[in-house]
Amino acid sequence: MNTETITASPSDTAEAPVRPDQSQERLLLRRIANGDRVGFEELHTRFAGLVYATIYHVLRDHQDTEDISQEVFLSIWKKAKLYHESKGEPMTWVASLARNRAIDRIRAKERRSRLRDAVQAEPDTVAPKAIPDASHMTSTLERGGIIRSAVMQLTPEQRQVIEMAYFAGLSQSQIAEKIDAPLGTVKARMRRGLGKLRGLVEPNL
Repeated sequence: MNTETITASPSDTAEAPVRPDQSQERLLLRRIANGDRVGFEELHTRFAGLVYATIYHVLRDHQDTEDISQEVFLSIWKKAKLYHESKGEPMTWVASLARNRAIDRIRAKERRSRLRDAVQAEPDTVAPKAIPDASHMTSTLERGGIIRSAVMQLTPEQRQVIEMAYFAGLSQSQIAEKIDAPLGTVKARMRRGLGKLRGLVEPNL
């Protein structure tokens, strides 16, 4: 009886794709935790593309993405000792750091925007000079951090309520409850603080 010779096709013999071995990344993180700069450079080479892509997907801005990428790798250098396998594979952990830092950047911009809008909304009687157009003001404040620097020049009471409102996102009622002060006091401090901010900000525009 004749027997057929069965020839296996390449697809039959090809091995299934092998999942990348994460043990090398875990080892790199342990080396980084011990201050190994060479290990850090190796990890940077492996994950630079992942970090950039993750951040850009959130921010859609190349300059911001580059800035946050540097912050993420600085964070990895400082926090590598905090990594544990329970947090997931190194690639997942790094991607999570990148995404969270990108979201933080968006939230920070939103808080600065709310504070800028509040300063612009103050009556002209607070300061005689007119505020420049919003687009110019926005770009200037973003570059120099003028608002944030001006906040530091307020009285402690004014700074407290403004930071709680525009950097922590609390309502005036919530602020009054947290600092155990009448709502009217909170509103007065907010009004005087924003007025002073406007006077501090305008000369730097």
